[in-house]
Amino acid sequence: MIKILLIFLTMCGAVFSLEIKDSKVYDDYGNSIKLKEYKKIVVYNYGVVEILYKLKSQDEIVAIGNHRNSIWPEEKTKDLPLAGPISKPSVEKILSFNPDLVIFNVMGNKVDELKKIGVPSLIYSNKSLENIIGNIEVLGRLTNKKKESLKVANELEKQLNSLKNKEKLKGKALILYSTNPPSSFSKDSLPVEILELLGLNVITPSFGKKSIISSEYVLSENPDIIIGTRGVKNIDDVKKAIPLIEETKAFKNNKIYKIDSNILLRGSHRVFDEIEKVYKKLK
Repeated sequence: MIKILLIFLTMCGAVFSLEIKDSKVYDDYGNSIKLKEYKKIVVYNYGVVEILYKLKSQDEIVAIGNHRNSIWPEEKTKDLPLAGPISKPSVEKILSFNPDLVIFNVMGNKVDELKKIGVPSLIYSNKSLENIIGNIEVLGRLTNKKKESLKVANELEKQLNSLKNKEKLKGKALILYSTNPPSSFSKDSLPVEILELLGLNVITPSFGKKSIISSEYVLSENPDIIIGTRGVKNIDDVKKAIPLIEETKAFKNNKIYKIDSNILLRGSHRVFDEIEKVYKKLK
């Protein structure tokens, strides 16, 4: 059986979980807002921005969180007003846009403070591929784009089913969250779900949320393929973090690739196209 080491270094920004219940929308943290149309939204999550553009709800975006990487569609999002860092949002900055809704990233939020002054807000959290599809429908309800959101959701369901029906990849995968120190994703993370969807047997050490991975552990798995993403500039990065990686099949056979995890883990509709690319790369 082929063993595969996949190194995913990401900026964990988000895949999301929203639920409609009793005419309200709830997030994973118990926060809720009224289920109605919102017209002035400050967004601190890039996946949400991309989804709103896909739904043609971009006119409802009044500002987005500061960003270094491109957000689709870049030619339009690059000119959006900035609302400050997603990890340390400022209430004063938020209020300067006079929003009727604020959507925060899990990296930082001011939900409690905004609640005191009557500004609705939610936290968008990392979940699963099915969550992405469901959240698109919720965002459609919040921006009066129900018809459009149902259409997009239906298309993504078909794409997800197509991915499930592809010829399965075979092998063992170890996914790393970082190389400094080298650490793995948890079992319930989106990267693990994606690779298992493609047929890989993903190794997830049971110690800790993001477990540190030793050189000895990597060598014991002896991967055949290594995929580096956003945080890996070259092979030297991996060698410094995991010296024994030079003894693996992946290193010896020059089976080293890179994947743009900014798209893969952003949690927008675009992740499904990115999974197709990952599949072709590993096939």
